[in-house]
Amino acid sequence: MAKESAKGININFLNTFFIVITMIVFCFILLISQNVSNRFHAVQKAIDKFITCEQSSGIIKDASNSMTELARLFVVNRDTKYALAYLKEIEEDKRQMRALEALQNVCSEDDLALQRLKIAISQAESLTMMELYAIKLGYEAQGIENMPERIREIEIRESDKGKSSEELQEIAMKNLFGDGYLIYKTRINRNCDLTVTALENQIKDELNLNSHELGENIQRLRALFFVLLVMNVLIFIALALLVLLPLRQFQSSIARDQKLVIIGAKEFKNLAQSYNEIYEIKEKNTQSLLEKAEYDALTGILNRRAFDQICKTSAEKRTSIALLLIDMDNFKHINDTYGHSGGDTALKELARILTETFRKDDYIARIGGDEFAAILKDFKPDSIDKIVEKIGEVNENLGTLDSRFGIKPVSVSVGAAYSSNGFSEQLYKNADKALYAVKEAGRRGCRVYEEGIG
Repeated sequence: MAKESAKGININFLNTFFIVITMIVFCFILLISQNVSNRFHAVQKAIDKFITCEQSSGIIKDASNSMTELARLFVVNRDTKYALAYLKEIEEDKRQMRALEALQNVCSEDDLALQRLKIAISQAESLTMMELYAIKLGYEAQGIENMPERIREIEIRESDKGKSSEELQEIAMKNLFGDGYLIYKTRINRNCDLTVTALENQIKDELNLNSHELGENIQRLRALFFVLLVMNVLIFIALALLVLLPLRQFQSSIARDQKLVIIGAKEFKNLAQSYNEIYEIKEKNTQSLLEKAEYDALTGILNRRAFDQICKTSAEKRTSIALLLIDMDNFKHINDTYGHSGGDTALKELARILTETFRKDDYIARIGGDEFAAILKDFKPDSIDKIVEKIGEVNENLGTLDSRFGIKPVSVSVGAAYSSNGFSEQLYKNADKALYAVKEAGRRGCRVYEEGIG
């Protein structure tokens, strides 16, 4: 018949369960962490965009103001270095175009900020044409023929041709300081300011959205880390209850040569059941060996060889026992008076009486001619006085040999000793000392070993 498997928690299933749950939790943590990372990148991108736009707007405004200042200085002071500096700005430095290119790198074509800056650039180009025309008029008013190529290419309007130097100077001044020029200038600055304001609002909206998402994701991460903490506690508890505690119990039971308690995970319960089955087989075999040990041919009880084996087993198990060394008094006199048959009768009767007086689980053995021994299993120290009583009963029964067998009554002298750790040579010596004390006191009786005997 197949052995029934133990019921309980399967440690392999539990291990797989915790691994799967942990992997799922870590997957969620990775996804949320990626989302958090994306949100941080979005915030960083928005901030970079705002910084670039603010810088680009400032550069466009500064470049426009600088060019206006140079054009006005040239017209007012008539110093060509200002005109040359103006041309250097639009031909070499090109700060406005570079600012627009920087913004295009962080903005899409549909971005409102980029569209507004393009308008500002377009207005700045119109303003540049007005400034260049004023510079051209300045050169004409001064009668300077060696003018830069860019200035030379500018055509004088028909309405301004043939006018005097003073009139040309006045027209140039009007171009740079008139209401039309100022309107263009104001629009450029206004569009730059609106660009920054619009972008500020956009960045605020994005930051609010991302901050809200970040807050929710952080809460989710906290919840997942709490789940991991709880799982670790559960794993520790499961490990302690299902693995560590059973192992300690098993180790203790094996050390005491006892059956294992069926506890722990299903695998440990099955292991304990298998061990207990083997343990029972071993116990039966041990008991069978003891039962089949060599018996004394005359008395039918265990002989010296069996006694020695029992002592060895007891020493290994280290359980509490009491050892009795029993000598028949004046056995030689019985043999001399009644012959060997009379002596044999006395020995057999002693063996029978000892077997009936003590428990079935106790071991009674003949270890010599008229020497007997008894090993009392699982003996308790508070029962030591009962040994003396039982030996008294044995001597009373031996006193009836004359009426039953026609043999002069005999008696026994007994030395007893107790051990809580199984048989040992010292235990034997202690029992022998107690026996010697009985013989010295006149035989017929029992003495339990105590310090000071012998």
